[in-house]
Amino acid sequence: MPKQSQRSRTAARQSVSAVNRYLLLAVIVLLAGAVLWFKNQAKPVPAGLDEPAEAQFDRYLQQKQPMLAFFHSTDCHSCVEMMNLVAEVYPRYEDSVALVDVNVYDSANQNLLRRARILSIPTQIFIDKDGTGKVIIGVMSREQFELELQRLADTSS
Repeated sequence: MPKQSQRSRTAARQSVSAVNRYLLLAVIVLLAGAVLWFKNQAKPVPAGLDEPAEAQFDRYLQQKQPMLAFFHSTDCHSCVEMMNLVAEVYPRYEDSVALVDVNVYDSANQNLLRRARILSIPTQIFIDKDGTGKVIIGVMSREQFELELQRLADTSS
């Protein structure tokens, strides 16, 4: 086989290899772009989540639905501990106990803070179907938190 023919085949292979690398890179970039685009698309908001906390609170009271009103900020250590506990435990009770999640630094919640007389955070108010509330201020133990949620769940029927 002549050397020129072998060189042209080698050059052709290198050229195809380079094209394949560019195509692979282009596919990866397109896939990454598609993933980011889909990830950042507006997601439908479940009913009630776009409703202000005070309106949720009033609606649950009117419907005589047991609820946990959870007052907190996102930057205090105790609040973050309680937020983690709520995120971990509450989902087991969401079918029988409503949750009103109230960020105390959201100006839309100031009237509810006055109505509930919130002076310290985190504050949890466990409200039964009759509208009777039990206020617990500070970080709760997992056992105490579950006990209170179970008490509300038992009264929901």
